[in-house]
Amino acid sequence: MGALDPAALKSLYEMVGRDTEFVVELIDTFLQDAPQMLKDMQSLGSVDVEIPGRAAHSLKSNGAEFGAHGLSALCQELETMCKTGALAGADELVGRIEAEYARVKAELEAARQDMM
Repeated sequence: MGALDPAALKSLYEMVGRDTEFVVELIDTFLQDAPQMLKDMQSLGSVDVEIPGRAAHSLKSNGAEFGAHGLSALCQELETMCKTGALAGADELVGRIEAEYARVKAELEAARQDMM
């Protein structure tokens, strides 16, 4: 199973009036912003949990727009951990988020190329 739901990408494409250039811009923005969100999540032990929690929330929402349901679910889990303060296993979860993001990134880059 892929990291992206093709139906979600198609829905996004339809939602923006089949504007391929705009979808490419959305992908580019996501791929530019995500590394900082991942970096913020990695800072769990050194900063207030609000920062990693906010990053998890943003990556969850942004990933969902592209049909990255696995990534969104993992980010939801981290967001909940940050809200409750129950951070046991959070570092391992961040590693899983990073691995899933790598899959999402590869598929978005391929989708982007197909649109060009």
